[in-house]
Amino acid sequence: MKNEIDLFYIQKVKAGDFHAFSAIVSKYQNMVFTIVLKIVENREDAEDITQEIFIKVFKSIQQFREDSEFSTWLYRIAYNATLSELRKRKLFFTSIDDDFIAINESFTDEENNEETEIKLQYLEKAMKKLPPDEIFLLTLHYIDRQSVENISRISNLTVSNVKVKLHRIRKKLTIEINKLMQDEQ
Repeated sequence: MKNEIDLFYIQKVKAGDFHAFSAIVSKYQNMVFTIVLKIVENREDAEDITQEIFIKVFKSIQQFREDSEFSTWLYRIAYNATLSELRKRKLFFTSIDDDFIAINESFTDEENNEETEIKLQYLEKAMKKLPPDEIFLLTLHYIDRQSVENISRISNLTVSNVKVKLHRIRKKLTIEINKLMQDEQ
């Protein structure tokens, strides 16, 4: 289902009303910034990359075909631009906080807060070892609650490839967490 409000503003921008782009930026800037910030450690870098993403969106909005969700198209640009900037700037990425409890099925609600906090620390350490593209996939799926189908369109991977990658990333994190726990015993 296409967002009619997005299409209205996109069509206005395509027709030359460049002020209409501010409505698009207002709607999506927090979403894009949050995703970028989850990948890069530095707030200023995340702000710069977010700004560059919207510049790219503005410059290429004529190429948006309006046959899919604008947010999916925007995510794809954000995905590619963030990975490109990470390679170019050689930025470090940071972990994705407490929202990833769902990654490891051994984290349950019955566990006490201290044990959960320890496991979250291990998760954070393990995630620092992941490459940025894997962090991005996890962010889209667990933080932004994007469906596998949307992630497929955003990342230009097949649905089955996204599922396999998410499975392998979770497995990799579980192994790394177990290894960290054993090393500290």
